[in-house]
Amino acid sequence: MRAVQSETVKGFSGREEVAAVKTASHRHRMRLVLCIWACLWSLAPAVVRPAAAAAAAPSVSMSTVVGFGGYYHRNDWVPVRLTLHNRGPAADAELRVNVRFPITAQRLADGVLRWHIRLPAGGSVDKLIAVPGQAISDGAVMECAIGDQVVATARLTGTPLGPVSLVAALSAQPQAAQFLTGATNGPGGNPVLALSIRPDALPSGPDLMSALGAVVVTPDVLARLDAAEAATLSDWVKLGGVLVVTGVGRAGSRWDPWLPLTPGPAAKLDGAELAALLGDSVSPPADVTGVRAGLRAGAEVWAGTASDPLIAAQTVGRGLMVQTAFSPLQPGLVTWSGNAALWTAVLGRANAHGRVFPDFFNPNGALTLASASAALSPLRIPSLGVWALVFTLYGLCIGPGVFVWLRRRKREPWAWLVLPALSVVTTVAIYGVGASQRPAGVLTEGVGVLDLVGDGDGHAYGIRAFMSPQVVSAKLVTGQPMLSMPLAEQNVRQIGDAVVDYGQRAAAQMTGVGRWGVRYLYSAGAVHGQGELVLALTASQGTLSGSVHNATPYTLHGTAVCWNGRLYTIGDLRPGQTAYIPTTASAQNGDGGYLTAYANYNRDLSRGIGRTLGNYASTAGLFRIADDVNQALVVATVSDADGPALPGLPPLYTMQRVVSDQTLMLVRQFTDVAVYPVSEVTPI
Repeated sequence: MRAVQSETVKGFSGREEVAAVKTASHRHRMRLVLCIWACLWSLAPAVVRPAAAAAAAPSVSMSTVVGFGGYYHRNDWVPVRLTLHNRGPAADAELRVNVRFPITAQRLADGVLRWHIRLPAGGSVDKLIAVPGQAISDGAVMECAIGDQVVATARLTGTPLGPVSLVAALSAQPQAAQFLTGATNGPGGNPVLALSIRPDALPSGPDLMSALGAVVVTPDVLARLDAAEAATLSDWVKLGGVLVVTGVGRAGSRWDPWLPLTPGPAAKLDGAELAALLGDSVSPPADVTGVRAGLRAGAEVWAGTASDPLIAAQTVGRGLMVQTAFSPLQPGLVTWSGNAALWTAVLGRANAHGRVFPDFFNPNGALTLASASAALSPLRIPSLGVWALVFTLYGLCIGPGVFVWLRRRKREPWAWLVLPALSVVTTVAIYGVGASQRPAGVLTEGVGVLDLVGDGDGHAYGIRAFMSPQVVSAKLVTGQPMLSMPLAEQNVRQIGDAVVDYGQRAAAQMTGVGRWGVRYLYSAGAVHGQGELVLALTASQGTLSGSVHNATPYTLHGTAVCWNGRLYTIGDLRPGQTAYIPTTASAQNGDGGYLTAYANYNRDLSRGIGRTLGNYASTAGLFRIADDVNQALVVATVSDADGPALPGLPPLYTMQRVVSDQTLMLVRQFTDVAVYPVSEVTPI
């Protein structure tokens, strides 16, 4: 009985064990299923979110217009107008273009230009940017990105201009420029490519209009320009542009002080005066009508007479305002056989005026300023003669010298100790010499040009370079709105990354620049609030007299006046200081003479980084002035230590110590000279 009961108990316990095993297995399967569901649930948002984000991301399309009617110059900053259509929700987007093209065998443009833009929901927005012409020639691609996702791309394409003068007529009518067809900018000069552009399509900055040889406008269109358009056009004229006003409008325009002609009654004009501008062999046009205009004080008659001017010009800053007393679109002139020759003469004479805008991306132009980095000497290495002596002594010591010395003492086995010791001492000494001369931080230098127009405005451009014996990152922020391009040395293993953000000011962030690698920032733009040089110059009997007042915020070094083949040295001028023209001057001959004489007087232009600026001044003709006793050139140099930060040379911000910071900027301004009497002063 007990045995049976015992077997029964054992049987029940066996069944319980089987049930327990089944229960445990079931629980294990349930836990496994729950874990799988938990994993799937946790992964679901990662799968759903990108799909939802993709569905919510704006659908953007982008179109571009390069330059003026698709035409652009390779060596200029080129205006590019973007139109973005957004068919999705509103978003903050980023426009960017990667720029990388060689400039010389030593340097290249390298970096990213970036702009921020707000895309409206279900609408479109326009954006005007500037891109180097060389980048467009190399097939630059504009990207529009939202976050890390590129939502639209567009290749920047246009037609590069060769030796052609681009002339724009401000008008909504395509035929407004037809009278310029076939004209050239001077005898044997470049042909003119004329096109019409709407006034609201003017770029928002004079630098972006540097490709234009002239702008033609009627008085009615000129009077209807809004404040921004008028400011851009007036800045461009002051900095060397040529504005041709075809006709005479009503009095009371804000442009009146700049216009060479004053309103008058309608009248029939003498076409023979226009033919006289071209020579006796040209027959005059018939039935030319216009107004009997008056001549403003200081204006110069190009066609007609002082009492009956047909074409007149007036200097405004570095630029020129040309005005006609007639409309060139009237049938009598359009069909006249001398029409093209007339505008050839007018544009050729106008373009002979000096301009401020340099060839921004010409390797033989403004970009030669980048050679200032040659003065960034990382080591003051001893001469080859010193090193030759060191290695000669080293060779004698470890060879015959040590051998003879050890043999006399019968200690030849010591060579195993003496020779390595001498090698270590020599190596440490050489390394110590190099380490003692190695800079303990960042070296930075900058050179540039500041052109003043005489009313507080001007044009500034320059290149700042920096280098460090360590990997370095730096930020450069322009003090005024500037067009900026990052440059780098060629064939450098680690040049890092460079990004220029365009906003109120250009901010360049350069990161990871390798040891001894040189990075540059090239900046250019119209500047305001720079003051002026107030000059009162009079010439009599071949002698210049008068005063120069420094109304700039800078201390000017080596101030001098170039006039009639002579250099008048004045010296340093503090802000607010006035100096008088000396009675003695050194005689010069032409452009090279002025530059050579000034470099001998102001040594800053011929030493260190100034040598680069002096070489550029020679190639760019910065000391070239017209062969005219009625004009003089005032020049000086200035550095960051002489006042506020220079506009074309943004300061360098870095976490490393800056151990060397040198800047040099050439300041110049043209001025009129009152000659009395005229017959007493003749050009040398």
